[in-house]
Amino acid sequence: MNDNGVVFNQHAKDIAFDEKHHQRMNARYDLYRQIIKKSAEQYSDFELEKLRAYNIRSKTFKNLDKFLVDFETKFESNGGKVLWARFPDEAKQMIYNILSKENVKNVIKTKSVTAEEVVLTSFLQMKKIKVIESNIGDFICGLANERPYNTYSPAIHKSQKEIASLYSEKFQIKENCTPKQLTNCTRKFQNSDFMTADAVITGANFLLADTGSIVLTEEEGNILKATSFAPIHIVLAGIDKIVASIDDLNVLLPLSSLCSLGQNMATYYSIISKPNNKYNSAGKSIEDKTPKLYVILLNNGRSDVLEKEQQRSILSCVQCGACSSVCPIYNTVGGHIYENAAPGPYGSVLMPIIKGMEESAHFCSLCTLCGQCSDVCPVNIPIRDLILENRKDMIKSDKSLLSERFLFNLLMKKMKSRKNLDKHKSSFKNFELKQYVKKSWGIRREIPIFAEQSFSQFWKEINNIDN
Repeated sequence: MNDNGVVFNQHAKDIAFDEKHHQRMNARYDLYRQIIKKSAEQYSDFELEKLRAYNIRSKTFKNLDKFLVDFETKFESNGGKVLWARFPDEAKQMIYNILSKENVKNVIKTKSVTAEEVVLTSFLQMKKIKVIESNIGDFICGLANERPYNTYSPAIHKSQKEIASLYSEKFQIKENCTPKQLTNCTRKFQNSDFMTADAVITGANFLLADTGSIVLTEEEGNILKATSFAPIHIVLAGIDKIVASIDDLNVLLPLSSLCSLGQNMATYYSIISKPNNKYNSAGKSIEDKTPKLYVILLNNGRSDVLEKEQQRSILSCVQCGACSSVCPIYNTVGGHIYENAAPGPYGSVLMPIIKGMEESAHFCSLCTLCGQCSDVCPVNIPIRDLILENRKDMIKSDKSLLSERFLFNLLMKKMKSRKNLDKHKSSFKNFELKQYVKKSWGIRREIPIFAEQSFSQFWKEINNIDN
């Protein structure tokens, strides 16, 4: 097993038997099942709408190179600038170069899976740039020095009491604050930063090829506020965020909102096509800081995913978090031990392809094949089937565990021959099975016990058949 797999197993064992975590995630799971049931009732044919979304995304990937060029041409004609990054380090350096050139010291960062993917916050802090998280969940995780727990709900793993205690420690306020008081407290600390930040860094829900626009959705209004005040706006997005036409949003936006929030629409939508105007909210000219709008398009292995005939459909993901919400593995071990920006089934498909089986083969086993992720996906991605494809690739590349290969080779040798199956008595078979699987599989499970007679032996006995 690679080092990442060993660390993963150790962390998984610790968290999987944490009773408080288990209760919290189970309550969240039950709530989400009610949400998704109500979501399906919003459509006369929910499955048909999901299929429409899948077709929209699939059509885009068939001509992705054309749509990327179309987006760049339109966006730059609107006054923006497109930069291309192959790897996370390139993307981070591009962002730093922009901020350094503009002498930026304070940055507002909105919730962005792609920013987490490249580990942007810690990089900028290392460069002595102050990063203010606009999303309350990300703000809480930043105070606790933790990564977001979930794509859509970054601080879902923390209770109200834990958050209140954290705020008391950081801001010297009383510990028994209500959720409303905690929210107001967060707003108080963020507001001054929103007014004075020199730049804002966002992700993008979608990039529109036909208009050269950026689509942003949110619930708190912080993205709209941040982009209104900051003269420099940097968008970091994967090349998979491209959508062919603005008309496709009629299908994609309601579905993503329904499957993440259970509501028809998100609270705020922003479609940005050009840099901010030359006046701030106070009507004062900011000519000395001419508004600028950048989009950094990140590849980071997405081209490798597109080469996979089956697995490429995972790039259709709209980052709603629905698959994680129903995944029994995610709800058992949590989001932090995945050690990537997209925990849950989505990451389990993507990481082995992007990072390679050598480093991420253990993600292939993070699935019970229950299929719930495929059932709730708003864009109809067959996630279970894609994980099976990854498992096939893992076997072909010979990156499965040595112990697993040994065990299954032994089992196949025995099961292909009736003579080998019946060669030993049940007592020896039970002893042999315990030796092979007790440490890895049977620590907390009851090991199956072989019957005294095999079915073959029993059949011969009742039918008086000689050996």
